[in-house]
Amino acid sequence: MTLPAFPLAAPFRIDQVTEAPVLLVSLFVAEGLLAILIHWAAVRGRQRLWWGALAALLALVTVFFTLASWGNSDTTRFSHYLERDPERAPPELLWRLLGPLIVLLPYRMAAVQGLVATGFAAAPALLARLWGVPAWAGWWALVITCSPMLRGFLQNAHTRQALATLLLLPLLLQTARLIRLPWRWVGLGVGLSALTHNTFVLNLPLSLSPLLLRLPELPGRLRSFSSAGADAGAPGARRGRLALWLLLLLACLILFLLVAPIALDRFFDYAQDDYYNRYPVRSVVGRLQRALFFGLLLGCLQRRLTPLQLLRCPITLLLLLFGLLYIAVQQSIAHLWLPQITSRVADAVAFYLLILYLAWLQRYRATWCLLPALYITLQYWLEGRLLPSGTLLCGRNDEFLCIPDRWPWQVRY
Repeated sequence: MTLPAFPLAAPFRIDQVTEAPVLLVSLFVAEGLLAILIHWAAVRGRQRLWWGALAALLALVTVFFTLASWGNSDTTRFSHYLERDPERAPPELLWRLLGPLIVLLPYRMAAVQGLVATGFAAAPALLARLWGVPAWAGWWALVITCSPMLRGFLQNAHTRQALATLLLLPLLLQTARLIRLPWRWVGLGVGLSALTHNTFVLNLPLSLSPLLLRLPELPGRLRSFSSAGADAGAPGARRGRLALWLLLLLACLILFLLVAPIALDRFFDYAQDDYYNRYPVRSVVGRLQRALFFGLLLGCLQRRLTPLQLLRCPITLLLLLFGLLYIAVQQSIAHLWLPQITSRVADAVAFYLLILYLAWLQRYRATWCLLPALYITLQYWLEGRLLPSGTLLCGRNDEFLCIPDRWPWQVRY
């Protein structure tokens, strides 16, 4: 059965989809095996094998999320509009520019969602290598891409907002002094994020939040370039850093002012809309939060950290800040305090929270304390999402894990 005209409300597709639990579980199991291989290769010092296994894992993530996102509403309607009705396609400039390329991709916006999900897997994996714990690269990738806290971004195909948040991650890590990157690349990420989604005006303050703290020097690979070197305390160096910060803040302010009017209009549209998702207040998210807290507690016991030491640690304070922000979002949804707005920023807060959590574990050499959260995440992903996917009403609703039933060149848009 095919609709005579493209529908104006979800579900946007009632054909060209099918359920495939065996295929999806097989891909998931393969990802887990590759994470084990990455761990083994790092322990054995097999660098080429490590990179090869990581590349294979990222390729599987791309395939998995491309197929699994095919049945989502946004994926379907934007794939249709990009060719048939460009005026109703994503309005942001970046998507207008990429439109001619997207229609050439297999499965169109589903492929874009797959690539964005791959970025969410690659970021923690590369951070694991940069921070000296390459054995955990595969597990860090899986704990992010499978997280129930990121269901909107990765399982409900909020592709544009997810990409906008990912592009601001280097700014968050740079301002928190967790990585060292050339500022031109950080600035490029900020500029592209502003062109990707109007939630930039909300995500930008989140990524600049480390500036609220006076971060001391961090040891080892977490050391910031802004205070490294023998001349770091010289007046000329201080003036140079001050000028650089002022230039960055000015550029961010200009981007903010350019995007703010559009975002303000969208804010009122969202506020008048009845739609909001309740993913952050689902029970599995609460279980994951308790597992994250338990991992922190284990790390504190292992390192014998006192409350005073924790309060002096900038990563701990940032982690506490984002943890409280996420709880505030949950309370706003539970008590209906503008949930139409807060539910749309929940995934961004959760993503930065999880990245800071990984940084905290590395900082205190307690990476094994991720195991409780990893178990909850993978158990939910396998038993709560993948295995029951054979019972989905694919073709009667718009669902994640409903894959295309034909090859890309056979699809009718």
